[in-house]
Amino acid sequence: MVGLMDHGPFANPAAHHHAAGRAAYEILETARAEIASCLNARPEWVHFTGGASEANNIIIHGFARRFRHHGCRILVGATEHKSILDSVLDLKDSGYCEVEVIPVRQADGLIDTRILEQRLADNPAKKATLVAVMWCNNEIPARNPVEELAVLCQRHGAFWHCDAVQGIVREPVDVQTLGASSIVFAPHKIYGPKGIGVFVIPERSPMLRLDAPFQGGDQERKMRPGTVNTLAIVGTAAAVKCHERRREELLCHLRLCDDAFVEVMSREAPGFHLTIPRSAKCPGIVNFHVDGVDAQSLIHSVAELVCANRGASCSGAGGEKARHVPTALGLPLEVAANVIRVSFGFQNSVDEARIAAEIFAKEIRTTRKG
Repeated sequence: MVGLMDHGPFANPAAHHHAAGRAAYEILETARAEIASCLNARPEWVHFTGGASEANNIIIHGFARRFRHHGCRILVGATEHKSILDSVLDLKDSGYCEVEVIPVRQADGLIDTRILEQRLADNPAKKATLVAVMWCNNEIPARNPVEELAVLCQRHGAFWHCDAVQGIVREPVDVQTLGASSIVFAPHKIYGPKGIGVFVIPERSPMLRLDAPFQGGDQERKMRPGTVNTLAIVGTAAAVKCHERRREELLCHLRLCDDAFVEVMSREAPGFHLTIPRSAKCPGIVNFHVDGVDAQSLIHSVAELVCANRGASCSGAGGEKARHVPTALGLPLEVAANVIRVSFGFQNSVDEARIAAEIFAKEIRTTRKG
């Protein structure tokens, strides 16, 4: 394109040779620095992608490509997001690296660190090892012991990839002290733009090094090709800064919504059960099932009034099959196939949480009478 134009963010920040590109680049790098500052990271550690699922894929496949000729293995939590689980299982099927799924504790959904440590120690060939365990789960209120995970991985010379998409919602992310080798989050979980993800690879010993799984451009330090979404990155910086100020307010609100929903369901919905107990460290997600009630039918019957899912949307949450998370909890198939997840945020009032529970409870009572 030829002509005069405002030196705004619409220009391609990779086009350093002209003034508009340089202006966009300065906007991009200012946003990168602002995000890094909030995470106690350095700007050059921060990378942008088209979403957290893409970021997880880059980390998982980039690790396997880097170490496949020297021998590598991935230890993955049984309740990880599908962008990690599916990527890891694909690598296993292709023979790129060894894969082992680490179970979670059935009582609370947390990674079984005892088994994880056994598997970390059982590495006579000294293969490069990546542990993929998330901070907070996206379907059940389970906050993994990230402090212990960091210690275990460092003790055994393993890399730890932390999906912090739900973690950053509930806790400050300090890259320098967390101890993870790579961290991923998505700004839309903290009221930022959709269609953008962030991954951070801090410089520590040993530093996680990746071979880029995608080719076709040198943007984002050759780790992810394609013209960056400057406007969404600016929006991400704004969301991260705003969330640092409002996190405690949100957590308080989430707990109140949880309280209201569970109190009404426990009193008015016969056969109501929490899938796992609520967690003070992971408010805002309630996962439940109801004796003898088909989850899909229940969700569809209230769909015009209540937005709820059987699991994560990436799993096709309205389908008929049991999701991998309740299955990993060891629930009987008839229960695992009928769990329901409700989640709350600033867009909900406490009264709305209470009303949603009343709508569910009324439908459950009607179903039982029928």
